[in-house]
Amino acid sequence: MSIDPAGFIEQYLNVEVAYYYMDGIKAGIVQSGSAYAEDVRSMLDGLLAERSLSRGEYCDLTFIEFETDDDLYTYLQQVYNFFFLGSEQAPLPPD
Repeated sequence: MSIDPAGFIEQYLNVEVAYYYMDGIKAGIVQSGSAYAEDVRSMLDGLLAERSLSRGEYCDLTFIEFETDDDLYTYLQQVYNFFFLGSEQAPLPPD
């Protein structure tokens, strides 16, 4: 299964989820089984490598504004680290 980055971001990284429910999203990914977790990981790997989403497109999907694309991708790397690399603190997007 391939995960659409825009669909995932719109549903799981929108403004409400990003500020209040990241622990639950992380738990859901882990509890859903290794195939789904690997699909999410692969999708985020590709997004981070390609940087194919602009900060404007991200804002359209999530209602979260970043000042620069670099700020957006720093945040997405923190999300990745939280989901998959054992980071204890859920990242917070800008206010």
